Amino acid sequence: MDDSNNTAGLVALFSGLVSAGAFKFYESVLKNKRDSEKETQVERAKYRNDLIKRVEKLEGERDQHLKFLMDLRGEVAALKVEVTYLQRENRKLHRDSPH
Repeated sequence: MDDSNNTAGLVALFSGLVSAGAFKFYESVLKNKRDSEKETQVERAKYRNDLIKRVEKLEGERDQHLKFLMDLRGEVAALKVEVTYLQRENRKLHRDSPH
């Protein structure tokens, strides 16, 4: 009976050591996985923030270009009116001038 108690004690001790080692291993695997997920999240956040900055920059440039185009449109309209006026004046001068 003494041998069976010793054997049972050794088996219990061995099982305890193995299970503690397995727990430590599993714990380290989970920690590595968490760290990896954190890195991925940080990389995604950096990428997202970079995209946000690029979009803001492009929207600012777009607004500037739209304003420039609107200014050009106004100038073109004014020039069309001026050309129309000058064409009328030119025709009038051609009619009134002696040949």
